[in-house]
Amino acid sequence: MGCTPSTTLAATPSRLFTLMRLFFSFFCLTLALASAVAAAAPSREESVFLFENRKLTVTLPEGFGWATAKDEDGMVNIRLADPKDRVSVELRFLPDPESRMANARARKELMNEMFNEFVGTSTEKAMRFEELQPQTGAGTYCVFTDASLVGKTTFPPGEYLHLTTGLKAWPGVVAVFRFFSRDTTSPEYEAVMKMLRESVHERNVPLK
Repeated sequence: MGCTPSTTLAATPSRLFTLMRLFFSFFCLTLALASAVAAAAPSREESVFLFENRKLTVTLPEGFGWATAKDEDGMVNIRLADPKDRVSVELRFLPDPESRMANARARKELMNEMFNEFVGTSTEKAMRFEELQPQTGAGTYCVFTDASLVGKTTFPPGEYLHLTTGLKAWPGVVAVFRFFSRDTTSPEYEAVMKMLRESVHERNVPLK
């Protein structure tokens, strides 16, 4: 499986969300990573070092598997999945030394650059920005609905009706997230949103 956009992506836009999941270059992970994330586990905390020795802590939803890897640019990627395959989550962490992404307009402009290409095959036909309102930092997200899958009640493996994309920023760091889901009302979807709002941040370490 390649890690760069293929000609298939351009040739069949109706299968956009499936193909983007396979080829989206920001989140190209190894086969070993994909295997590791399949193992479910109870709700727990996980930590990973980002850049400049910054330590990220994530409280995983119950049952979700976790795996991390660095991409070709040396940036940390995290992938989460639930055993029912209702949700698949990917995050990439980038330095934001000037904290530009603390500004809502800057987040929307960056999201437009990164995700506007998916507007055309969505039912929304627009990017409808919502504020994430996290406990730490700031964030913005939007949801796309795959027009080719509307009305279906069953989905083949790897196909999802919705794509939720967004940015979560705190001083010096911006997390780019996207996750695929069969709906936007399931407990699994709500658990991911709760994780993004209440977790996925650095913790202040008290001075000794």
